[in-house]
Amino acid sequence: MCSDVFINMGGHHIVARTFDFLVNLALQDKIGFIGDENTTDVILDADQIPAMQLVSWENKYGYFGRAAFNGEKIVDGMNTEGFSVALLYLPGTKYPAYDPKNKKQVIATYDIAPFLLAQAQTVSEALHLVRSYQWVQSAVKYIGGVFIKDLPIHCVIRDKIGESAVIEFIDGQVKIYENSGDILTNAPTFDWQLKNASHYDSLLANNEKPNELFSKNFYEYDTIYKKVSHKGEANLLGTPGDFTPPSRFARAKVLLNNFPTPTSKQMALYQANALIESLAVPVLKGAAPTLWCSIKDLDDMKYYVKILTLFQGKKTLVMMPITNTYVLIDLKAIDFNDAEPEYARMKVHPTNPNNVKKIISEKNVTVPEIE
Repeated sequence: MCSDVFINMGGHHIVARTFDFLVNLALQDKIGFIGDENTTDVILDADQIPAMQLVSWENKYGYFGRAAFNGEKIVDGMNTEGFSVALLYLPGTKYPAYDPKNKKQVIATYDIAPFLLAQAQTVSEALHLVRSYQWVQSAVKYIGGVFIKDLPIHCVIRDKIGESAVIEFIDGQVKIYENSGDILTNAPTFDWQLKNASHYDSLLANNEKPNELFSKNFYEYDTIYKKVSHKGEANLLGTPGDFTPPSRFARAKVLLNNFPTPTSKQMALYQANALIESLAVPVLKGAAPTLWCSIKDLDDMKYYVKILTLFQGKKTLVMMPITNTYVLIDLKAIDFNDAEPEYARMKVHPTNPNNVKKIISEKNVTVPEIE
């Protein structure tokens, strides 16, 4: 399902996310090199869209990201300008269909990450690009010549200036939330999540008195409050602890509201790691566990990745050792002008229609459940 948070205090800009799913996804690293040429891959309605109307772009900026679906779709990444893109699951998404009356150039929704990473320095620039094109439904490669449509995602973009925005595709329209704050999870939609999370704004560790709002609905609140040694902990009684998207969103908001302003890069990274660990989904019966986490230091262009667990076979999980830690990819150490053969390069090009044997809906894809 995934969570994405932003430590955006004290002059530090650290993005952290989880990737939660029931099959191995986005375990491949890809690099976009400066000068690489791309053309969007629409798959759906490809026979209706004139080739000259498809968006083509040359990478202005180099970027590093994690790619899913045979390594063809970036779902999380950062570029050399300190600009971040993350895709998260959003049930209820409905993408725009191609409109021949709309003369704007056309770009596939699933190409949003590599396109923005390659073209934008800031959230402001990225939103200008988003508004400049016609975004259309597409499909992703699955197995052989089978492609999946209707895979529901929304997108959060952040930059080292401290700006954020969320992009959703609702009822066939592009919905943009500017100045969107520091948290994104999954369904319901972002505006609903904000309203729900505001219910917990009174949970402040430095409150001088018990919280009347939560004391009425919490089992033996007064007993717990009086017995807890540290009132900073007692004042957060009522913080959601389950793993649903609304609870993860609200829990992240409570923690961010109560974090002290970081006084060093080390403290900011600690907060990012502590926060994302609190949102990670453990292996539970019938749930989608967190497969991996990433932390992106937008100021220093450092990308950290930690693998937590992998699937082997239909239902078997392989857990990483508890000593497993983050692997650092320093974007400053990569020459994005020199695409050596050993690098896994990220390029986007239209799929040959002859290679598309079947297109199925995401609803018809069976994923294993943990028993």
